[in-house]
Amino acid sequence: MGEKIGPLLLGVGVVGLGLFVLIGAGTLAGEAAHTGVGPRTFPMLIGAGLVVLGVAFVIAAWRGLELPATEGPARRGVLPWILGGLVGGIAIVEPLGFPLAAAWVFTLSTRGFGSRRWAHNALIGVALGVLVYVVFARALGVTLPGGPIETFWPRT
Repeated sequence: MGEKIGPLLLGVGVVGLGLFVLIGAGTLAGEAAHTGVGPRTFPMLIGAGLVVLGVAFVIAAWRGLELPATEGPARRGVLPWILGGLVGGIAIVEPLGFPLAAAWVFTLSTRGFGSRRWAHNALIGVALGVLVYVVFARALGVTLPGGPIETFWPRT
């Protein structure tokens, strides 16, 4: 039982996190649009997914199933790039807007995973950031800071 306690606690923690997200999503104000998608939809899906994954992890840990070991040593330096992307993205999302902040996070995350194609990754990040901004801010009505995109495409 001693070797099971860590994975069991991790699974219980993931279930708890999922329940926390579900409870928080239930307190969000706002009605669903005519499509049935509202401010609670995605947090509810994420919370439910976390609960399902946590329960699956608890079952796997209880049965003694282990994940296969990855081959090769862990790569050093991944975490600082990703954390730098996240912290920087948080810092620039208000003044520069969501699309550029998303591009920043994407570019630094890809660098953390070994890519050295800065310009290529930045262009993909901007494209993905603009796509997500258009879907969420314009199509679904979620409030996101647009930054320079609002100069060319003001909100109505």
